[in-house]
Amino acid sequence: MGRMLSFFAGRSPLVSFKTHATAVEEAAEELGRQTRAWLRGEPVNADLVSQREHEADVIKRSIRSELTQTRRLPMPRSALYQLLWHQDQIADLCQDAALMMSLRRPTLGIALEDAYRALAEAVSRIVHAYGVTIEDFDEAITARNLRGVASKIAEGVDRINQLEHESDLVEREIVATIYASEDLPMFDRYHLIQLVLMLGGIADQVENAAGDLRAMVSGA
Repeated sequence: MGRMLSFFAGRSPLVSFKTHATAVEEAAEELGRQTRAWLRGEPVNADLVSQREHEADVIKRSIRSELTQTRRLPMPRSALYQLLWHQDQIADLCQDAALMMSLRRPTLGIALEDAYRALAEAVSRIVHAYGVTIEDFDEAITARNLRGVASKIAEGVDRINQLEHESDLVEREIVATIYASEDLPMFDRYHLIQLVLMLGGIADQVENAAGDLRAMVSGA
């Protein structure tokens, strides 16, 4: 355990889980900007989100390499890899959602515009909440006090779960509105529902990563 704690204590922030989560959050923030452009009917620059995803990917590979080379870990190696994978999926879905928005902008109407705006804001909130919680996790490892912050991390996870539930409600509202919009062409309906699933998937992956944190902390 001491070797892993020394690894995290002595490492540059470049390879901390928080640093990767920060890069992932930057991808989500850029997605938020592109979503607002999409809602205004302006061109979506998916490449900007893709660049943020690539930057997160570089950090992910560094963390993965360091974890692979570390022989003794304070928790199962598979749990740390899974945490990293879920964080990576958040950035991947941000990239996919931006690409989908860049391909098509159906006529939405006020109700759908408001609903998508609310969903984008919900996604931004949950990604930010995760960033706060993973920072507590990183600091606890560095301070060799994972057990001491278990309750604080649990509170963060509970907050994330609540935000994910709120985003679920918005997703349902959007899907119901789409199906109720009889004048929407069939392909536009499909496109808009796929976009809902991608945005909702971001929140789901954040909740999954938070669940990983809870499981690791509870076993400390």
